[in-house]
Amino acid sequence: MIRPPPWRGGFSADCYVYFGLVDGYFGLILLYTAFNLPYVIWMMRGYIVDVPLELEESALVDGLNRWEVIWKVVFPMVRPGLMTTSVFTFVFAWNDFLFALVLTRTEVITFPVMLTHYFGGQSNFWAKIAAMSVLGTLPIFAAVSVMQRYLVRGISLGAVKG
Repeated sequence: MIRPPPWRGGFSADCYVYFGLVDGYFGLILLYTAFNLPYVIWMMRGYIVDVPLELEESALVDGLNRWEVIWKVVFPMVRPGLMTTSVFTFVFAWNDFLFALVLTRTEVITFPVMLTHYFGGQSNFWAKIAAMSVLGTLPIFAAVSVMQRYLVRGISLGAVKG
């Protein structure tokens, strides 16, 4: 006999436990995707709307199909915005503490949750906290330095015009 799920509609932590998504990579990826997707859609909409419709129409007249227009015309024009949005989304996901604290136990642990393990009730390990903080900023510095040329252009393209 199949048992009904323990929750009574809506989303709760019980459904994560029911499907075995607690303390796993897939559960965190699913949650971060769900919470960062509205931000990504909101940011990318501005970049995609700025692509002139005439360019897409002229590419269609030149014989490209719809997928080729997206891949060869639209994507190169929105690439700076895509890179900027990906860096900001990475920073948001990297620094998230609350979801990771609730959904991780022993197998999977994120950097902000690991950092809190060095704070104790009696004493704090300040040298380890400082070292971990420096190591935790390295991936963000690496992402920004790799995509730096796209960031300046992407931020300026997404500015409010009018």
